[in-house]
Amino acid sequence: MLDTSPDPCPLCGSSSFLTLSHIHLSDVWRAYAEQWATSFSDDVIAHYGDGPVALRRCGRCELEWFAPALEGDADFYTQLFTGGVKYETWRWEFDRAAQRIENGARVVEVGSGEGAFLRSVLTRCSSVEALEKNPRAADVLRAAGIKVSEDDIRADALARPARADVVCAFQVLEHVADVRGFLTALAAVVVPGGEILLSVPNRERFRQGLEPNDCPPHHLSRWGPRQFTAVAEVLGMELVLVEYQPPSLSQARASRQRSVRTALRPVTGSRVARFAGRATARVRMSERRHARLAAEGRFASRGEYGHTTFAVLRRA
Repeated sequence: MLDTSPDPCPLCGSSSFLTLSHIHLSDVWRAYAEQWATSFSDDVIAHYGDGPVALRRCGRCELEWFAPALEGDADFYTQLFTGGVKYETWRWEFDRAAQRIENGARVVEVGSGEGAFLRSVLTRCSSVEALEKNPRAADVLRAAGIKVSEDDIRADALARPARADVVCAFQVLEHVADVRGFLTALAAVVVPGGEILLSVPNRERFRQGLEPNDCPPHHLSRWGPRQFTAVAEVLGMELVLVEYQPPSLSQARASRQRSVRTALRPVTGSRVARFAGRATARVRMSERRHARLAAEGRFASRGEYGHTTFAVLRRA
């Protein structure tokens, strides 16, 4: 049954939602320590608390978001990267995005981290610019010769609109509370005919157990394959494409192991079912077959996804 709230969906603005579950931030802090050896100061933990946070799903666009929206600040991110959490040097979507960058393009990336993507296209762009709030990452970008602003994109878009052929935000949307305002600011920076390149973690991806990085204060929303249609409607832009990262070989095998174990366990017992699952998965999902299915996009058609969804929108 759908509830209503004066706090609307951060994407489409609908006031109807379904409460899916609650998480406790005490479990999130504990998972960071156990899985990543990352500890936060008493001040940071006190700022966010250790109580319950609701996970909601919008009744219109089906975006999932956490309420209250406890957005990570500079202190949280400075301490987050002192443990086992590191900036990624390359991501699956970077290759997709780089193919869309034409020679001489003006590129702005929001949430650049240490600039792995911008450095990969730097030599063929007429200009590149990063918006990055983490002071340590901003220093790395400047050392690489990349122009950096630590301003919020919403203020930046008001001051300097329509200046980029391509605006990128990779793995950023899920971090912001004001999703609609953030997207509107991205659209304001793009010139007519330009593109916005977005990526988010796919909530329908293969995963097991609580992932602390997928909870507040790090992630405030969860995205499925259909939300980018709503993004295009909100911005009045054309949705050019949506692509899905395929599951890794180990994830694809684990999925098949699970299905075999589930089918055999009532008949053979757990031990035989586990052995049969492992053996069947290796035979049915060889490295060569996995590579072929991934190249053909066959995993997505089966509802099997890796970590990331990549989307391209074009301004008319």
